[in-house]
Amino acid sequence: MMPPAEEPPRASWVDRQLLRELPNEWRVAYLFFALALMLVLGTGLMINPATISTFVDSVGVDQQPVAQTYLPLVLFPILFLYNFLWAALRSPQLLVTVVCVVYCVIYTFIAVRSLMQPHIEPWLAWILFYTTNTKSVLFPVMLWSVMNDLSSTQYSKVAYPALVFAGQVGGLAGSLYATFVHHVGGTSGLLVVQAAALVVIAVLVWFACRLAAVASPVPAVATLETSLQPVAGAGIMEEARAPLAGTVQRNCCVVGLRAAIRKLWESVEGIALILSRPFVAGIFWIACAHLVPRVILDYQGTALTNERWPRKVDGHTVPGNKDKQTAFFAWCNVANTIGTGLLSVFGLRSLIERGGLLLTLLALPIAMVISVLLVCFYHNFWTVQAVLVVVNVIQYALNGPSREMLYVRTSKSIKYKAKSWSDMYGNFLQKTIGALINLHVNREEDACQPHCFNPIFTGSFTVGWVIVWAIIAGLLGVKHAQLVRDDEIVS
Repeated sequence: MMPPAEEPPRASWVDRQLLRELPNEWRVAYLFFALALMLVLGTGLMINPATISTFVDSVGVDQQPVAQTYLPLVLFPILFLYNFLWAALRSPQLLVTVVCVVYCVIYTFIAVRSLMQPHIEPWLAWILFYTTNTKSVLFPVMLWSVMNDLSSTQYSKVAYPALVFAGQVGGLAGSLYATFVHHVGGTSGLLVVQAAALVVIAVLVWFACRLAAVASPVPAVATLETSLQPVAGAGIMEEARAPLAGTVQRNCCVVGLRAAIRKLWESVEGIALILSRPFVAGIFWIACAHLVPRVILDYQGTALTNERWPRKVDGHTVPGNKDKQTAFFAWCNVANTIGTGLLSVFGLRSLIERGGLLLTLLALPIAMVISVLLVCFYHNFWTVQAVLVVVNVIQYALNGPSREMLYVRTSKSIKYKAKSWSDMYGNFLQKTIGALINLHVNREEDACQPHCFNPIFTGSFTVGWVIVWAIIAGLLGVKHAQLVRDDEIVS
């Protein structure tokens, strides 16, 4: 009788983090991707505080709700153009290079103007606001799309945990760097670093794609024909594939336009999937419901921060020392990152094992309503900032992963079409609702100083909103447990 074959020894934690299970070419490729992801997430958390403080300094805190309200209108044509480029260029590294160059030019121009004068013109502050906010949406999805496009299922299982960890490290480093805004040239210095980082990201992705193409186990022709998953959906479009030798070349602009229009139609299909399936509609709600009260809290945090660190103008004290505001917002990001990491490692798994998704889905609505009511009764700087850190940590560490676990029990069509619509347009829809409340109820104006926060409306609205949110979350938790027990999926 033959002795049983011995199982190969399991790789150690260090070996898994260093991806020693992969071929050397792929390890180097993923190293470049990890560095690019670190820069994307790190510079995002670095430049966002500077963007907020610069907008408040040049335009005014009263205009922030207006800017947030118009954000979906700005994002829509950018996503359409991105989908057009994705299909027309037919090259992931070329697409990343084009997008990085465009954003680099904008940040460089604003950096130059900021070096010339400490307070940039209002129209430039508007451009900076929309540039940073669209970049925060576009770049992470674009980079993950490139990695998904080039990676096999086996390689992704090995490499992606390390990539996620690298992204967290990059986010923490970027937040810490922004806290030293006084020592790195102020807001202008951060803008220069952001512009330079975009060039480095393009170079890293270019080399990573080249290495992946050389090391790819699939034929070279198939590698060259890989297509990139667009922002607002997934799936491979035949129109975007490079034609094989001997076939007639089609105009790339026509291909890109057709692909972008088709992607818009897939967004419509995503809406239909959400509306026709209660389980998916519930996921859509709990995935975005936190954004309405959080946008309200964010605005109060910005307004109170603007008052806490004033600046001198002609001998008079006026709100708005933007460098100190930038440093404080960066420290808040550091707290969010550390808290999220700790709760994810030490709390998520144990909570799910003890109470299932029902417990983790209800954690955020409970924390949110308590946080808003605390602000309504104790409206001061430290109360607002403390509750913001708490709700952000619970969202990123518990609510976000729980939402992804809900999607596991859905079909592939729902995962791609409905989820992509929810993640992109649903988020901005809920943010717009919160921005409209800030605009018409809590907007900071001279007529209602020292504060224009309306605790009665805000508290009443939030309680009603969270009651609906908690009921839906509870029903989803029960339904998910049933689907797991019966081994079923929603299709």
